[in-house]
Amino acid sequence: MTEKHEPETYYANADACDHEEPDDAVDPGGWDAWYDKHPAYDDGRLCLDMPLGPGCPACSVEAGDMVLWPDCRGRDHLRPKGGAVPSPDAGHQPVTVWVGSLDCFERECDDYFDDEGEDIPGVDRCSHIREEQACSCQRQADGEYSSEPCPALTPAP
Repeated sequence: MTEKHEPETYYANADACDHEEPDDAVDPGGWDAWYDKHPAYDDGRLCLDMPLGPGCPACSVEAGDMVLWPDCRGRDHLRPKGGAVPSPDAGHQPVTVWVGSLDCFERECDDYFDDEGEDIPGVDRCSHIREEQACSCQRQADGEYSSEPCPALTPAP
């Protein structure tokens, strides 16, 4: 069981692909090629020609099913502070982001509750969320920001 929250490519189950399994007795070479593209795993076989995208193995083990990388609960997520988004026409504009886990962003952290378990109104972020600067070019399709460095600010080798 893995405990590291790092992205790993997930593949579709071989039952979902169009590749017919050749008969080993009729076409041993074809079956060997098919087998190389359809490795066995706990629940059957995968199709290496059908990547589903990055997922989190640690969260997937806990959930019992594939958890896509954007939904990983154990990694830092970078979201714009207070929902602020820079001008879409700006190429490299500084953006203040909050960095933290999904538990903190989704108000599931203990910091949002009093000793009796009641919600504390007015708490907009917990103590685990930190503030950092990102670049507008790092915005991803899901509205979060990448932790990769801005290419415009990265010195050339």
